[in-house]
Amino acid sequence: MNLLRTSALCSSLIVMAGLAAPIMAGAPHREADLVLTNANVITVDPQERVAHSVAVRDGRIVAVDDTKDWIGPETRVVDLQGRTVLPGFIDSHTHVDGMADVEAHTVNIQVPPLAGPDAIIARLKELQKKLGPGAWLHGNGTYNQVMPTREQLDAAFPDNPVRLDWSVHDNVINHAAAVALKLDSTYPDPPAGSTGRLERTADGEVKIIRDYHVPFPVETFTHAEKKQALEDILQKFYLERGVTTVSDMAITGPDTFQAYQELRDEGKLPARVRMNPLFNKPGQTGGMLSTGWHTGLGNDMLSIGAIKFVLDGVWGTTAAVYKPFWNGSGTTWIANNRGGTSFTQEQLTSEVVAAHKAGWQVQIHANGDRAQDMALTAFEAAQAAAPRPDARDRIEHFGHFLVQDERTGQRLARMKADGVIPSMQPAFLWRLTNINVKEPGVKFFALRTLIDAGMHPPGGVDTIGTQNFATYPLFSIQRAVVRDTKYGTITQPEEAITVMEGIKMFTIWGAEANFMEKTRGSIETGKLADFVVLDADPLKTPKTRLSQIKVDMTILGGRIAYDRKEAAQ
Repeated sequence: MNLLRTSALCSSLIVMAGLAAPIMAGAPHREADLVLTNANVITVDPQERVAHSVAVRDGRIVAVDDTKDWIGPETRVVDLQGRTVLPGFIDSHTHVDGMADVEAHTVNIQVPPLAGPDAIIARLKELQKKLGPGAWLHGNGTYNQVMPTREQLDAAFPDNPVRLDWSVHDNVINHAAAVALKLDSTYPDPPAGSTGRLERTADGEVKIIRDYHVPFPVETFTHAEKKQALEDILQKFYLERGVTTVSDMAITGPDTFQAYQELRDEGKLPARVRMNPLFNKPGQTGGMLSTGWHTGLGNDMLSIGAIKFVLDGVWGTTAAVYKPFWNGSGTTWIANNRGGTSFTQEQLTSEVVAAHKAGWQVQIHANGDRAQDMALTAFEAAQAAAPRPDARDRIEHFGHFLVQDERTGQRLARMKADGVIPSMQPAFLWRLTNINVKEPGVKFFALRTLIDAGMHPPGGVDTIGTQNFATYPLFSIQRAVVRDTKYGTITQPEEAITVMEGIKMFTIWGAEANFMEKTRGSIETGKLADFVVLDADPLKTPKTRLSQIKVDMTILGGRIAYDRKEAAQ
């Protein structure tokens, strides 16, 4: 990261920190700018009250229920005719930057809705007609879905390099792509013990890349294109789906920071953004820590979040686990595969301690139980080196798969002792296949276990093209409540949670996980006036229809930023 540009951004963010001031106690009573009346207001406050009106002044909530005295000649009064109001949703783990790239530069090949390999090839043929012979064909699917075989890809596309992604972690390529990338039998394997793995044909040519960097061609944005792409993603996939705060988890360079700030300064940032720099190799954080940045810098519209370390890969192939992966947990299987890590314990601990001392919240991507224990060891060392009673460090993807061995109870106890937050993405229940769900000895997305242990897991969708359709929080909430997959299978219903708990994941628990509970996450006096208006009450809607509820309005800072009826005109 260019430190001159970073320092300039740092100075600007410090100035931004003073731009949003809360309503002062004892301020003169003035009329509200906006009053929502005749509403079903699910406040998500500590008493879980249901109110019927809300008043807003200067972007903040000034009254809940007692709103009549706030109505004056200039007040905009909106009669919601009984519709439901929730706090604006918070997505605590997503990848706006990556989504923008995938939406612009890949073709969607997800199964379903596509029927299978033949349909994938047909879609790639359409792309081939547009791009011509020799052009790269890049398709984006989702975890564990079927893909064309190497033989099918070679027969269909002898003259076009093909790259198909299960996710950002796993790619399948054809012979033409292997030739273009020089991934023949002489290409070295990743270091032993790392997350990376290359799977090869019988003659040694690479056919599948897992969590390893190879020199794929990269389609880039100009700065202006990136700004527009970020704005479009935030508008279409988040604001219009009721999400008012987004935690972007994969910011790796100054251009994205700069684009976000310019959007904010120009009044074009559709949702509030928390920016989280990402590091996936040892020794990368020095430049960031030397800037003086830290968690919380910024204002209510744009702020600096946590440092994120990517420690391992994904379940079934590259996550770091104690027990070898089961034959059926991933798209391919290798005997005695325990995955790998991108840091040793010593490297991870050193970097976490340094970030902790510099005032950063730390988030560690740790899908496997072995990686999760490494993360906890690093957090414990950081607390010992520089005690901080409210660090709110997070394990990203903890609870995706709680392996049921003797270490599980110890792991939960260690998390409770240090206040480590389990961050998971229940939308991924949707992608489990009818083979995956039969895996023995594993709990999938064990929300009931974690909540009963007193933890408050925040909600997020974690998509970089893998499930962009699922950014609506009620999609995730339905998965967490019903436990259904895209094949209709109900998975481990004993881990189901209530609808209200699901709402909390994407509101107040999301706020807590991001140090934002004083300003958002519930509808209470003094908090930001961020709301989502729904056409049905999720607490009364059949659980299997939660994701069918429509967003009628999204209100950001007391301004109706999206109105479904107006958008349809």
